[in-house]
Amino acid sequence: RGVQEYWIVNWRLQQIEVYRREQASLRLIATLLSNDELTSPLLPGFSCSVAQIFA
Repeated sequence: RGVQEYWIVNWRLQQIEVYRREQASLRLIATLLSNDELTSPLLPGFSCSVAQIFA
C-alpha cells in the first residue's frame, strides 16, 4: 500500500529483483546479479554492490 519501491533478495540465486511503482502498479525494473550495483532514485547517494550483500 503506497510502497514506491521494493527489493526481493533471493539468497539461493544470489540476485535481487527491483520493483518500482508506475502509476497504480509495481513493475519489475531490474534483476541484479553479483557483479551489479544496487542503487535507487529514492535513496540519493546510496550504492551497494550486490556481491557485498551475499558475502
